[in-house]
Amino acid sequence: MKLNFSKNYWWLNAIQMTERLAYWSVVMQMPIYIAQKDINGGLGWTHIEKGIIYFWWAIFQNLTPLVAGVISDKYGRKTVIKISVAIALLGFLGMSITKTFYPFLASTILLGIGLGSMKPAIQGSISVELNKSDSALGWAIYVLLVNLSVFLAPPISIYLKNLGWQYIFWGSAVIIMLVWLFLLFVKNNNNISTTKQINFRTFISQFLEPKVFYFIILMTGFTTIYMQFYETLPNFMYDWVDTSSVANFLHLPTFMLMDTPLNKGLISYEWLYNINTGLIILFVLPITSLFRKLATLRTIALGIFITSLGLALCGLVLEGFVVILGFIVYTFGEMIVNPKFTQYMGDLANQSNASSYLSYINLSWAIGLAGSGYLGGWLYHNYSEKAMLAKRYLIEELHNNSKIDLQNSFSKLQQILNSDSQTITKMLYDKYHPQIIWYIFLFIGLISVIGLLLLSKNQNKNK
Repeated sequence: MKLNFSKNYWWLNAIQMTERLAYWSVVMQMPIYIAQKDINGGLGWTHIEKGIIYFWWAIFQNLTPLVAGVISDKYGRKTVIKISVAIALLGFLGMSITKTFYPFLASTILLGIGLGSMKPAIQGSISVELNKSDSALGWAIYVLLVNLSVFLAPPISIYLKNLGWQYIFWGSAVIIMLVWLFLLFVKNNNNISTTKQINFRTFISQFLEPKVFYFIILMTGFTTIYMQFYETLPNFMYDWVDTSSVANFLHLPTFMLMDTPLNKGLISYEWLYNINTGLIILFVLPITSLFRKLATLRTIALGIFITSLGLALCGLVLEGFVVILGFIVYTFGEMIVNPKFTQYMGDLANQSNASSYLSYINLSWAIGLAGSGYLGGWLYHNYSEKAMLAKRYLIEELHNNSKIDLQNSFSKLQQILNSDSQTITKMLYDKYHPQIIWYIFLFIGLISVIGLLLLSKNQNKNK
């Protein structure tokens, strides 16, 4: 397998890796920092507030590319990347200095606009460096390198978190500024039009093409599953999943462990996510090669089915080994979907509209991440958050009418019942069934699978 890609291709991938490292170093800690009730130094807000933040963050990060993609094609992708870094930098710094809701929300929106503007400019530039014969391999390498960056995020994120929560944001600010350095080695590869008018009518008509429109809508099933894997699952594992038996079995070092009210010596959730990225680094190229000649839409449908099953395994069983199996299953599904997702749109485009076409992908992310971000926050707050369920038990079963702080509801219940945390956790789990939320997301994923299979059948009929 010969890698005959241009220098531009590799520098653009280095820029994308740097952006992802900055992003994931923050996003990996966000669910815990914003809404976990039993940690020091976190914001301690409700999961509904967390859902609101994720909703608007996702909206701006994934709708901005629709405009930024057109602007990139028209005025120059390097220029857009430079400006995007400056906006993202303001977002990281703003998140580091505020602990009140609206300023923090505004900072996440700035971050979303900055990173959202950068994405189509980078992807459009990469797409131009590829041709039909090597696009599948080129996008698979892109996914591999992005995940190599994500693989590095947990140790960096944990190290910065141990220094203090604000260091996470400061560290990401420093990382994102490296993009400006790498841009010095990138040559512009789009022909900037002398006409300064942007034709949004063409942009909209391209999006409304059936092969684009229905695909983008159906892919929201995958982006919904993806969002819950990274937004809701960390809180669920922190609250309910005891991985100490796995840690003991594998003799994991202490730097990979964490203590929670549930138990001591659990696997730190950040390292669990390296199962995902590590497997992608090792297997994304073989998996892409294996599925290269298969029908794109059917392959994506298979991948979404596998990711849905993997997420269900992560959330429906509390046994640590089953959760790890769920991570593995989910990852192989993601490896099938992501390169094909980008390839499908990239193959529809040409050099003059590559950023525009690839920006449509972000509509799926906007709908899936924003909608399921709020939905996941609302569902978790009402049906799965251990602190909320402990408060509910105190009120409904023990008729404790005193003012109950969510930060201390679990410890108060433990004190009243004079029992250990594992027993109280199992009691709440058996009574309130917090795992029920995962059935909802499994159903959403399966609807997407069925829709893509029908779309594939319709396209084959029309050929």
